[in-house]
Amino acid sequence: MRNCKPLISVVIATYRRCDTLKITLEKLSVQSIAPHDFEVIVVDDGSGDKTSEMVHSMISKMPYTLKYMWHENRGPGYTENRGIQEARSDLLLLIADDIWATPDLLIQHIKMHKENTEESVAVLGNVIQSPDLPATVMHKNWDGFHIHKFKGMREVPGIFFYACNISVKKNFLLENGMFRERKGAAHEDAELGYRLSRHGLKILHNEDALAYHFHEESLERCCKRAYERGLNFDMLSDNIPKPYVFPIYKIATLEAGLKAFLKILPREIVRRCVFNKWSIHKFWLPVLKKAETNRLAELFASSLTYRGTTSFFLREGFKELQASRRRQSENKLR
Repeated sequence: MRNCKPLISVVIATYRRCDTLKITLEKLSVQSIAPHDFEVIVVDDGSGDKTSEMVHSMISKMPYTLKYMWHENRGPGYTENRGIQEARSDLLLLIADDIWATPDLLIQHIKMHKENTEESVAVLGNVIQSPDLPATVMHKNWDGFHIHKFKGMREVPGIFFYACNISVKKNFLLENGMFRERKGAAHEDAELGYRLSRHGLKILHNEDALAYHFHEESLERCCKRAYERGLNFDMLSDNIPKPYVFPIYKIATLEAGLKAFLKILPREIVRRCVFNKWSIHKFWLPVLKKAETNRLAELFASSLTYRGTTSFFLREGFKELQASRRRQSENKLR
């Protein structure tokens, strides 16, 4: 049976998450479809920990076909592309190494593709924070994907091609574009989604294709990752029209109208005033760090304040990127 083409191939790009990945693979072993109907491909982006030993030890234990690939650190785009190319099924499910599937995850993706057979259709599943995460103030208020904002929507814009829980036809990717390859957090999934949307990509949202996100976070790590995303923001700013990348530009487009102006401009002004260089370092960082142990400080901890703080570091990273580009340009003119 294992030699037959599976109904769906699950591609997992991983990097230094050995313990979490182990549970991710175990969760996939209790799917409501037969084990021979799917395969799992783990692509290791040069973790350097015990990931290799762990996955190899599970190959014979899992009821499904499990394959492991390793390469020197090349970044998430290269890693995803290797898994996509290796997949045997015509239908791919891309999930992160910290995404824990519910038993009906695969069948929900398969079912929706059977109902929507066009090559250009992708299905974005639902992801919510895992109840197994430590009960910290940060975890209570932080959601890295915000997929809840799509509740009640059937179709979502192409830039939300989140590789945390999305299924897509393999041929559509091979014919119309793969992930751009760069080290670090570089928005490669959003960029790919926009590029594919130019070729007809339609992302349908399936709330029943549910998985849990188990990623232990800290404020320091979130800010550091946001700064890194800022340094790599040219992946978006150089390849996607400004209104998609910088919300403030939407108010300059004719189709946006008064509604967008009233919504976006005041929000952006308030965000820049409340989360600036002085307030971030003198107030928000100290207060949000104390929130884990101080009830008064916890009153200031919310999804909004965590997002505002991390978005400041993304902007700082982007400013450094722009400054670096200016320096390079000036050096060339000398």
